[in-house]
Amino acid sequence: MPFGNSHELVCLISRSALWSFFSDIKLENTENIPPESQPFIIAATHHNMIVDPAVLSVTFPNKRRLHYWAKDSMFKSPYAASFLHDSGVVPVDRTTKNNSQLYAATFEVLKLGEAVAVFPEGTSHTLPRLAAFKDGTSFAALEYAKINHDLGGHKPAPIVPVGIVYPDKSKYRSVVIVKFGKPIEIEPLLPLYLEDPKKAAKQLTRMTEEAMERLTVNAPDWDSKYAADMARWLLFPGENGLMKDYIPVTQSLINAMHTLAEKDVEIAKLAKSLVVYKLELDALLLKDSQIAKYNEKNITALSTTVELLHRTLSSLIDLPLFLPGLVAHLPLYVAGYFAGRFEIYEEVRAQNKIFFGMVLVPVIYLISFIWAWFALFGGTFFGFFIALATLGVFVWYHVVSIDQRYENFKDLQGRWRLFDAVVLGRGMWRRKERILELKKLRNENLARIRKMVTTYKSSNDDVHVIWLALRQRVRQFSQISKLRSKKKALAKQYEWCFEG
Repeated sequence: MPFGNSHELVCLISRSALWSFFSDIKLENTENIPPESQPFIIAATHHNMIVDPAVLSVTFPNKRRLHYWAKDSMFKSPYAASFLHDSGVVPVDRTTKNNSQLYAATFEVLKLGEAVAVFPEGTSHTLPRLAAFKDGTSFAALEYAKINHDLGGHKPAPIVPVGIVYPDKSKYRSVVIVKFGKPIEIEPLLPLYLEDPKKAAKQLTRMTEEAMERLTVNAPDWDSKYAADMARWLLFPGENGLMKDYIPVTQSLINAMHTLAEKDVEIAKLAKSLVVYKLELDALLLKDSQIAKYNEKNITALSTTVELLHRTLSSLIDLPLFLPGLVAHLPLYVAGYFAGRFEIYEEVRAQNKIFFGMVLVPVIYLISFIWAWFALFGGTFFGFFIALATLGVFVWYHVVSIDQRYENFKDLQGRWRLFDAVVLGRGMWRRKERILELKKLRNENLARIRKMVTTYKSSNDDVHVIWLALRQRVRQFSQISKLRSKKKALAKQYEWCFEG
């Protein structure tokens, strides 16, 4: 099935929207992708609505194009059918239980050596783990294996499991991790499928689910996920979703605390304490990094005021460089803020924010270009090209500089909140006392999580994974005397695991 201009247009718009919303999309284990000449079925996780197919299509290695399923009722209108076919979408006839007819369009695509992307969970969701898998992907793969076998078996189509992981999926300038698993060959299950189709499909679904679990972060409940997230922040200061081992470290923390809590009451208390710490941070609108910088001796009116003035002055000095981009993109940021604030379902927030981006960004850039062309370059012929080049530099500079400035802005917000609590003393909940208690709780949690690592690093496989990750960080601080101030401060937080 050919891809037309509609597909290229959708990818172009998606690429622009994803580039502006996410700070990075990391691809892992791309060596597991079959060669371009081989057809295959991608089975991907589904945590973020239409963002998931956008991420897959825009970032897939070697720019390989992907087909997606859609119910055949969407093809009733000739205009819709033309657009969907041109975009590479294949219809699925849900009115029949005949697999040959149900996935007929999918089989035609696979026979051409192309790839189809499917979401076995069926619908997008916000859960701390994978949702229940449906058997549709398995039936399609097995039925095609049967057809391919009858045709001589020249084009087998394995299932390639893919985990799309969002460390903070609805947050602006967060990251995405796309991890590819080893292909699952379908042919070994073909004899069972010929004998008992349902049993074979169930077995293949379990195999796919297990493979995708290894590529993602899964917790038995939200408290386990929150505890692991806070433990990761404490053990790996200054790192977030960009950490190269985010998935194995987070999953190991979930597994370790869940299993160890059953036999060690102190670990059970630690897990609950980490959740309390996380909820209190959220209530005070603060981040762990902001609490980490203070202790009871220096959370004073003077130190808080000095820190606030220093950050405010730095921001004011930097503002003229960033102000034009900020003013131009302000409608986009305001729309994104309200899009997230008034949406209760997290899996829809990022979609809405990106949708507003797709709508507003072309308008903003068109207005900026026209203004620059006429106001700055007199509307001349050569001014057209100069304005176009200026707009390109303007957009590039804003995107590459937004991450650090966004972090600075959030840090400034935190300092104002500390100033409000410590100096102004406002708030009916005794915010200063809560912050001091929060710092104390942080220190206790940090000591406990470090004790868990040192105690179980040799006897628990999951804790051993965490220990190895910590030791990898230690190696970069081998000569502390030669480190600059920022690196030296970070190195001090890893001193506890320099030996052992």
